[in-house]
Amino acid sequence: MADAQQKNTARRNPVSALIAKPAVQIILAVLLFLSLTVLTDRYLRSLTLDLTEDNLYTLSSGTRDVLKSIDEPVTLTYYFSRSLAAPYPQILSYGKRVEDMLRAFAAENPRNIHLSVIDPEPFSVAEDDAVAAGLKGLPLMDRSTLYLGLTATNSLDGEASIGYFSEEREKFLEYDLIKMLTGLDANPRPRLALLTQLPMQFGPGGPQAMMQGRGQPYVVYEQLQEFFFVEDLAADFTEIPAETELLMLVHPPALSDDQLYAIDQFVLKGGRALVFLDPHAEAMDPRAMTANASTLGPLLEAWGVTVPEGKVVGDAALAQRVQMGGSGLDSVKDYIFWLSVSGDFLSDEDIVTGSIDSLNFASAGVLEKTEGATTTFQPLVTTSSVAMLYDAARAVGVPDPDALLRELEPTGQAYTLAARISGKAKTAFPERAAAEGAPNANPAVGEGDINIVVASDSDLFDDRFWVQLQELLGQRIVVPLAGNGSFILNLADHISGSEALLALRGRGISKRPFEVVDRLRREAEAKYLAEEQRLEDQLAGMEDRLAQLEAQNPDGSQVVSPEVEAEKTRFRDQLLETRKALREVNRSLRSDIEALGGWLAVINIVAVPLLVILFALVRVYVRRRALAESRD
Repeated sequence: MADAQQKNTARRNPVSALIAKPAVQIILAVLLFLSLTVLTDRYLRSLTLDLTEDNLYTLSSGTRDVLKSIDEPVTLTYYFSRSLAAPYPQILSYGKRVEDMLRAFAAENPRNIHLSVIDPEPFSVAEDDAVAAGLKGLPLMDRSTLYLGLTATNSLDGEASIGYFSEEREKFLEYDLIKMLTGLDANPRPRLALLTQLPMQFGPGGPQAMMQGRGQPYVVYEQLQEFFFVEDLAADFTEIPAETELLMLVHPPALSDDQLYAIDQFVLKGGRALVFLDPHAEAMDPRAMTANASTLGPLLEAWGVTVPEGKVVGDAALAQRVQMGGSGLDSVKDYIFWLSVSGDFLSDEDIVTGSIDSLNFASAGVLEKTEGATTTFQPLVTTSSVAMLYDAARAVGVPDPDALLRELEPTGQAYTLAARISGKAKTAFPERAAAEGAPNANPAVGEGDINIVVASDSDLFDDRFWVQLQELLGQRIVVPLAGNGSFILNLADHISGSEALLALRGRGISKRPFEVVDRLRREAEAKYLAEEQRLEDQLAGMEDRLAQLEAQNPDGSQVVSPEVEAEKTRFRDQLLETRKALREVNRSLRSDIEALGGWLAVINIVAVPLLVILFALVRVYVRRRALAESRD
C-alpha cells in the first residue's frame, strides 16, 4: 500500500522523486557548499569567528581606533605571489593570513581604506610594479621571484612599504601594519630630552678628546639624532622642556628634590620616559676604585620598582667569554659580570625585544616589583636561574673571573634586567603636589597613568660592549656584535608612539612549539650547569691540594709519597663519581623528553583513531536502534 502511494507521488511530482535519490542529494550538497564558499569569500570576509587561543585574527581596540580615525583616502597594494607560493604551504598560509588582516583593516574603514591584492606573475607588468615599489622578492629554484610585500600611499604624497613579510615577525604583524599606516603622515622628529653622565656626545675622553680629534660620539647617540631632535639636559636643570615627548635618563647624576619632582610630574602627566640606571657604570672612569652608581631615590618606589642597592648580578649561563690578559686558551675566561642575553631570556611577547637577537650587559643590577605596587611590572630582559647577586665593589678594577665563578651559588631565581612599568602610580612628593595643585596655571597631580621602561644597566650604550668600529677610506664603519643599538632605538620609537601602538603586544603565532619539551630541557640544562660548576670548583680545590702535597717532596725528588698517591686515588674516585652524576643528569633529561614523546606518539597513533572508531560505532548503534524502534 505504501509503495503504491510512493509511486503515485512520484508520477505526480517527478522533481521530488529525482531529489529523493541519494546520488542527486550528494551532488546538490556539494553544489550548495561550493556556492556558499564563493559567496562567503566574496561578500562576508569581514565576518569572522576567532576561536584561536591568542585571538590571532581579532583586531585590538587600539587598532580599530587608529583605522577609524583615518580621514583621508589610503591605498594599500598587497603583492602576494599566490600561484608561486602554492608548493610552499607555510608561506602560502602566512600570505593568506596577511591578506585576511588587510581585508579586516579595510572593513573597519571602507570609505578611506582601499585594498588591492595583486599576484605578480613572473615577467608581468605587476612584477615590474613590485620591483619599482622597492619590494624584496624571495628567489626560487626555477629563477622566478616570490613577492610578499605591501605598499601604502595617501592623498598627501605620503608613502610607506613593507618589503617582505617575514615569518619571524608574524606575532607582530598587526603592530607593523599599524606602524606603517601611522607613519604615512610626514610629522617632525619627536623631541627627546637626554640626561646622562656618560660621554655620549663626545665619546671616551670627553670634550677634550673630541677637540683633539681623538673622540667620536657613541654610535647610539648618533642614531638617536637621526630619528629624534635630541636636547641634552644640563646636570643642574630645573625643569623638563615643555615640548619634550620622550625623557631619557642614562646613568643620571645625583639629583636634587626639585629635579626629581620635575621628573615625577612629567611622568605622572603622561610623559614617556626611558630610564637606564647602573650599580657600576663601566663606561665612566675605568681607574675609579669605587663603584659608580646611579639612582632616582624615591621615584622608583613610587613607580612600583625596587633596585637592590650596591648589587650587581653574575650569571654563569650567560657569561661572556673574554680575554683576561696573556695569550692562549687559558687566558679566555667566563666573566659572569658581562652577560650576553639571547633566546628565552628576551621577552618574545614584547614588540621590541621580540625582534632582538642578543643584548650585551656589563655589571648590571636587577629590578624587582615592589610589594603592593599598583603598577604593572612586565619583564623584558631576564637572567638565567644560574645567577646570584654580588656586591658592586667586586666589579671594580680587574676582578678574578675564576674566583667569581667559584663563589657563585645559584639562587635558582631569574632576575629582571629591564622591564616595562605601566598603570596607575602616585607621586613621590604627595605634600608638595597637594600644595601646588589647582588653581595654579600648571597644577601638579598626585597620581596618574604612567608608561615607562626601566633598565638596570647603562653600559648598553657604550660602543665597546656591542659594536666593532673600523676605518675605511676615512669613514667609520660600524659592525654590530649585539642588538643594543636596535633595542634602545626601538624602545625610544615605540614608547614615544601613540597609545594604540603602546597597547599592541605580540599576538602569538600559528605555529605552536613544544613548550613542555622546551621547559624540561631548560630545567635540566640549569641543573646541569649548576652540577658542572660544582665539578669545576671541586677540581680546582683538589688541584690546589695536590700542588701543596707535591711541594712537600724534596727538590728534585721523583719519589711520590704515600700521602700524594692516596690523594690522587681519592681524586680519581671523586672525579668518576662526579662524571657519573653528570651522566645521570643528561640521562634524566633524555628520559623525561622521551617519555613525553612516547605519550604523544600513543595519543596520535592509538588514542585518536580509537576515538574516531568509537564515535563511528556509537553512531551506527544509535541509527540501528532508531530504525528498530521505528519498525516496531
